[in-house]
Amino acid sequence: MRMEVSDQKNTGIFAEKIASLHQEIQNRRPLVQCITNAVTVNDCANILLAAGASPTMAHHPQEAAEISAGCDALVCNFGAIADYEAMKSAALMATKLGHPIVIDPVGVSGSTYRRTKCIELIKKAGADCIRGNYSEIAALIKNDRTVVGVDAMQQQIDTQAMQEFARQNRLFLWASGETDILTDGERLWYCKNGDPLMARITGSGCMSSALLGAFLSIENSLESVAACCAFVGLAGELAAEKTAQAQGGTMTFRLQFIDTISLISSQNEIFLKNKIIIP
Repeated sequence: MRMEVSDQKNTGIFAEKIASLHQEIQNRRPLVQCITNAVTVNDCANILLAAGASPTMAHHPQEAAEISAGCDALVCNFGAIADYEAMKSAALMATKLGHPIVIDPVGVSGSTYRRTKCIELIKKAGADCIRGNYSEIAALIKNDRTVVGVDAMQQQIDTQAMQEFARQNRLFLWASGETDILTDGERLWYCKNGDPLMARITGSGCMSSALLGAFLSIENSLESVAACCAFVGLAGELAAEKTAQAQGGTMTFRLQFIDTISLISSQNEIFLKNKIIIP
C-alpha cells in the first residue's frame, strides 16, 4: 500500500500527519454543516460519522445561519443549488465566526447559473477550500463551460491558472482526477492515491468534500487538505481490494468505502509504516 503526496519542491507530508489529524477528528468530533444535494446527503452524513465527526444537514434558509453558528465547519455543495440562499446565510455566519468553509462546485462546468452563483458566494462570503473535479475547477477558473453535466472528463488543467485563482481568492484548491492537484497559490502538490472505482459511484466527490470540512476544522492548512486527499484515496484503494475479494461490483464498493473509513484507526500500521512517497 502506498500513500503519495508530492510537490514541485520535493517536499511532502508524512503519514503521521494524517494519523494525527484523524485522531483529533475522533477526539473532538467536530460538527460539520453540510448543505448538499439530495442524491448524496445520506452518504455525506454517514462518511462523517464513519470518520468520527458529527454531521448536520440543516439547509432551510431560515435556520442555516443559526445552525452554522453552532458548527465547526460548513460544506456548501452546488448540487443543492436550490438551497443557495441557505448557503449564503450560513457562509456569512461561518466567515464571521472564523469557521472553515468548503465549496464543492458540482455542475458548474455545465451550468452558467451554478457557476455564477458559486463565484458570487466566493466573493461575498469567502471560502477556505474549493474541491471539485478537473472540469469543475477549470470552469471556475475560466468562468466558462467545460462540459455538459456533472461528471469529470479526461482533460488537462492549467496548474498556473489554479495557483493564480487560489492566490487571488486566498483559498486552497483541490482538483480531483486520476492525479489530484492541490494548491494554496504558492505550493503545488500532487496526490496519486485512489482507485478507478471511486469514479463509478455517485457521491465519492461529495463525501470527500464533507470529510474535508472535518479535517479543516482541526487544522486550516494545505497540509490538512493533502491529508484528507490521501486519506480518502487510501480508503478507496483498500475498499477496492475488499470489493475484488468479495467479487462485488460498484454497490459493494460504495459500502466498502464507508466501512473502510469507519475501521481505519490512527494507530493503524497503514498510516504509521507508510510515509508519503516523494517520486
